Amino acid sequence: MQVTLLHGYPDYIGRRFAFVGYGNGPASYVTGGDPVALSRYDNYIDDIAGDGLTASGNYIARAISAAGPRATFKLKWYPIATPGTEVSPGTNLSAEVLTISGFGGVY
Repeated sequence: MQVTLLHGYPDYIGRRFAFVGYGNGPASYVTGGDPVALSRYDNYIDDIAGDGLTASGNYIARAISAAGPRATFKLKWYPIATPGTEVSPGTNLSAEVLTISGFGGVY
């Protein structure tokens, strides 16, 4: 998911920043998660805050990452109807809009 930052973000807090943005799900979901990227090339993500519910209310997206600095984040998508079951590979989620927030830094 390419995250488009909302006006006023990133909001710098010392050497780090808070962000809030939105993006669409993938056109063809891949098991294991949809990679998350901020719209600014020199920013990295430290943490994504909590699970996100899509605007339609049909899906929940849960952020996952490896431990350690400058980890890569992915979103695992789950249908509300079966929240413990990841969506099937190839599912088109491009019409689903998700707002996410978190913290990050600059390379």
